[in-house]
Amino acid sequence: MKNKSFKKRHLIIPGIILFIAIILFAAPRIAKTYFVKHSQELIGRKVAIGKIRINYFTGTLRITDLKLFETDGATAFASFRQLKVNLDYLPLFRNEFVVRYISLDDPYVQVLQDGSRFNFSDLIEADSATSEKDTIPGEPTKYIINNIRISRGFVKYQDIPLNHTISLDSLDLQIPGFTWNSDTANLDVGFNFVEGGGIRSGFSVNQADSTYSINLKIDSLNLEIIEPYVAGNLNISDIKGYYSGDLMIKGSITSVIQLFVKGENHISGFLLNDTLNRTILSFSDLDIGLDTFDLSRSLLRINNVKLKNPQVLFELKDSVNNWTALMKSSATGQADSPAQPADTAASGSEFSYNIPHVELTGGTILLSDKNLKYPFSYTIDSLKLDLSEIPESKDRIAVKLSALLNKTGTISTEGSINMADPSNDLDISLEIKQFRMADVDAYFRHYFGFPVKGGLMNFSTANTLRPRSLESTNHIYFRRFNLDKKLPEKTDYNVPLRLAIGILSDKDGIIDLKAPVKMKGDEVKIINLGRIIFRVIGNLFVKAALSPLNLISQLQGVDEESLKQIQLDLTNESPDGKGLKSLDILSDILNKKPLLNLDLIYCINREKAIDSLGYIYTRNDFLRSTGTNVSSDKKISDSILVRFVLGRNPADSSLASGNAGVLFVKYAGTEKLNVRLDSLMKRQTGFIINYLGAERALPSNRFRIIETTPDSIRPVSAAPSFRIYLTEGGGQ
Repeated sequence: MKNKSFKKRHLIIPGIILFIAIILFAAPRIAKTYFVKHSQELIGRKVAIGKIRINYFTGTLRITDLKLFETDGATAFASFRQLKVNLDYLPLFRNEFVVRYISLDDPYVQVLQDGSRFNFSDLIEADSATSEKDTIPGEPTKYIINNIRISRGFVKYQDIPLNHTISLDSLDLQIPGFTWNSDTANLDVGFNFVEGGGIRSGFSVNQADSTYSINLKIDSLNLEIIEPYVAGNLNISDIKGYYSGDLMIKGSITSVIQLFVKGENHISGFLLNDTLNRTILSFSDLDIGLDTFDLSRSLLRINNVKLKNPQVLFELKDSVNNWTALMKSSATGQADSPAQPADTAASGSEFSYNIPHVELTGGTILLSDKNLKYPFSYTIDSLKLDLSEIPESKDRIAVKLSALLNKTGTISTEGSINMADPSNDLDISLEIKQFRMADVDAYFRHYFGFPVKGGLMNFSTANTLRPRSLESTNHIYFRRFNLDKKLPEKTDYNVPLRLAIGILSDKDGIIDLKAPVKMKGDEVKIINLGRIIFRVIGNLFVKAALSPLNLISQLQGVDEESLKQIQLDLTNESPDGKGLKSLDILSDILNKKPLLNLDLIYCINREKAIDSLGYIYTRNDFLRSTGTNVSSDKKISDSILVRFVLGRNPADSSLASGNAGVLFVKYAGTEKLNVRLDSLMKRQTGFIINYLGAERALPSNRFRIIETTPDSIRPVSAAPSFRIYLTEGGGQ
């Protein structure tokens, strides 16, 4: 009996062991089958699993070829090739959970966003069932997790409204480990973008003080991935370029305001195209050295900014420019984001910043104005800009700029600006050389109706601007600036610019003007500086065009009145000495200013002149009757002359009681007086023509005698005169 009992015991023990082994062997397979079969009920999604295996001797759980499907049951939402978790059994007896390593190979996740909803929103929706809260505090779970590794991951993100996809490839993550009683955790992560570029980062979190530190390296990130988001706010068709950076970021998990960033930033091969597929901004390289960005201290410090080969398209059209039109009226397509509460720890102080050393080389600005009736385009290239702080002068920066103007001219400027008050405190000089006036032909045609035939301009200005005061010295020089004849169409401004150029030009076609400016008042600000200077210079041209005699009398140092008219009388064919001097001055002016011509308009009030000639004729007859020299200027009273006339023609006694002039005209004879007046005009105009042409050697095409007074002039004097008008002509 004893032997039978012993044999039964030996059979039971192996049987139990065998049963346990079968259970342990079958458990993962049963779990897999059950979970796959009931996954829809358990998590609301279909799941496929290749294998679940457990090595009970090493404590290793291995799951292969897992797929979690989308709600359609056919498309994979997430998957991985293999998950391995290795546990250490012995610490379990000490109520400790120790994981030797966790590895995840070839994970795949597809994230779809449609507005505020994601394709995993159903997996994380809150359970409506309530659970009873345990009010008895328990001992904290002790855990140690080591060596977490993710290899060769792939993440695909798709924004459905924007029809935009971002894919992360070769995603690797390494976490050395963390424990239940450790204050710090570290991880290294790296991945590549399918579209181009990669990111490598070291991340450290200190749970004791809730701080974090990130060392972030970005290599050639393709900026095309942000295009749909930029296009949501700007009217663009394309954005290209590559961003690289080496940044150190520190902050606090509990306070957004506690943020510190420093590092190097580089963008290469950048371009921005508008909706017409025109490149409106491009550059080859942009480097920004960020020394300090400390949000908690409101502090920004940038070491340097270097920009190479930038090109900007600036176009005016329909009273706006292409950069204003670039902005959309309202931002659209923005995903909803949870509101962030204001951080009450934020400082109320103003932001403190420095002016970095800015270096720009190889710049190009393409200008175009489509508001004009005539095409206008202009190129500013070889642009250089250097901007830096002045160490010995607090708050002041030095500025240097130079460029080529449409391949021929140059522009350069140099100065300093007080950044504490940039609108009211600067010293700046600017010089433009060899500016080709034909380049702005479209503006002269559109606004004034004059085509530009040629000419070069040099301009220099030196300005000292202080609060409410300006001292400016300006020098503008034109060489052979010529305008063609005015076009027939109507223009915005009716200014005789050809005349102004003629007034201001010398015999060599040079206009050399100096226009100093001293001003005080509220208008004196940097924003108004250019307007103030060009208003002063522009006024000289307007004054030359609208008041030519006034300006030229100042330039020649003569009395303006002597250049308004040449006074004559009814008895002499030549002007007096004063009139001859005026002719001499006008001759000198024409010789010095070949772009001017002279118009002399004969003016006389013929009715009054006939009356005066009637008196002169009668007086001369009276003087001859008394044996007095007729050339005498002796004045004879009307009463004496009336008695003289009536003595010879008693029949005219009826006229004696009226105007004596009528009596004198009748006595002399109206027809005879008109003939005499016409003869006088011929002799006087002939004298002027002879004097200017023969005596002063002026070419006949430089002056014109107009014998018929135009309707716009209404003479009031009986004495004849020549009204003086300077007109455009000469070499123009």
